[in-house]
Amino acid sequence: MTRLAHISDVHFGREDSDLVDGLLLALAEAKPDAIVVSGDLTQRARKGQFRKARAFLAELPKVPTLIVPGNHDVSATNLIDRMARPLKRYRQYIANDLTPFLQVDGLAIAGISTVRRLERKDGRINRRQVALACGQLGETQENTVRVVVTHHPIDLPLQDRENATIARAKMAIKAFSDCHVDLFLSGHLHAGQAMVTSTREAGVPYAAVVAHAGTAVSTRTRIEPNGWNLIDLDGRQRMTVQQMRWSVEAGRFVHGPHAGFARGDRGWMAS
Repeated sequence: MTRLAHISDVHFGREDSDLVDGLLLALAEAKPDAIVVSGDLTQRARKGQFRKARAFLAELPKVPTLIVPGNHDVSATNLIDRMARPLKRYRQYIANDLTPFLQVDGLAIAGISTVRRLERKDGRINRRQVALACGQLGETQENTVRVVVTHHPIDLPLQDRENATIARAKMAIKAFSDCHVDLFLSGHLHAGQAMVTSTREAGVPYAAVVAHAGTAVSTRTRIEPNGWNLIDLDGRQRMTVQQMRWSVEAGRFVHGPHAGFARGDRGWMAS
C-alpha cells in the first residue's frame, strides 16, 4: 500500500495559523510516502508570502514532495514581472523546475505548470507539456501508478456549469488516456471531489481518477470547510480518495467524503 497526501491552495498571506499547525500535525500522523502540492502557495506572489510558504514546506514530513505553481503565484499587480518573468519569485523561493517528476514506491508523478502570463485566473496546457509528461511516465514499469499534477482542473463533473477546465483539456485527456495516466490531481476551485474522466469524455480508451483538493489552510473557503486529500493505492488495482476536512468543533482535520476506485481493462471506475 502506498499513501499520497495531496494539498493545495495554501495561499500564504491569507493563511489561518491554527489550520497550518493542524495540517502539519495531520500529515505527521498520516505518514504519507509522498506529498503533492498543487499550486497557489501564496495569495499575491509577494516575497514575504513566498518566504512563509517556503518555511511551511520545510516543516512538511521528510518524504519526496512535488510542487507546481498556481495562478496566485504570479504577480497580479507588477505587469512588467508578469509579462517578462511571471514565475520569477516562485522559482527563487520554491522550485526552479516547472516540469518536476518524481518516482517513489510504485508511483510516478509528473507536474505541469498550467499558469500563463496572460491569464489571471484560468489555466492552459499545451501539446509539448503533455508529450513531455507522457514521455516521462511512459518510461516507468507497467505496474507503476501514473499521476499528473496541475493547479487548474483537467476535468470536472458534468453538472458543474460554473467552473472551467484548463484550456485544451479535451486534447490533454485524450493524450493522457493513450499513455494510461491513472490519476489527475489539481486544486484551484477550493472544493474537494473525486470522479473518473469517463464521466465527461465517454470515448476515452483509458479512464483515470480525477481528484480535486480544497484549500488546505487559507481563509478563502467557499462552499465547504478547509480540506486536503489522503490517497491510498493498492498497487495499480485499487485506490481510495479520503477527503480530510477541518472540524471547528474537534479543532483538527477529520475524515470527510470518501471515494473508492478499481482498475479494469478500460481504466478506472468507481467501486
